[in-house]
Amino acid sequence: MGDDLEREEQEKEENEGKEKFERKARQKREKRLSTLSPQIQASIRISSSSGGPLFFAAICDRPAGYLNTPLTVVAAGLSKWLDIYSGVLMVRVLLSWFPNIPWDRQPLSAIRDLCDPYLNLFRNIIPSVFDTLDVSPSLAFAVLGTLGSILNNSR
Repeated sequence: MGDDLEREEQEKEENEGKEKFERKARQKREKRLSTLSPQIQASIRISSSSGGPLFFAAICDRPAGYLNTPLTVVAAGLSKWLDIYSGVLMVRVLLSWFPNIPWDRQPLSAIRDLCDPYLNLFRNIIPSVFDTLDVSPSLAFAVLGTLGSILNNSR
């Protein structure tokens, strides 16, 4: 009998904790909703009151009117990937200035294997200047920068 009372009290505390959490979540959601336009507020209230999720959209801590859709999430991920790849490409270009680097050892061979196929696309388009200066990385960086800016503007 004592165990039953303890279990009931424990369940009651758990329910109170859940209710408190849900209340705080509801307050946060209402605060976020207040920054959106009335049309978006109405559609979100309708879809959330029906018990279903906000089908591929979520409110986050962004300025009014922004939603995370699958397209913007993919664009953000690709943009980050391009930033990282540009950094690796920069390392590859800077290291190419040193002639005594052992490109057959790790991690240098991984950097070479990652960057050279992309750079070779541009090496076929732009020949070396005076047979020594390779200017194809400038075009490679320009293409990456253009793609990155397109992806950043689509978010």
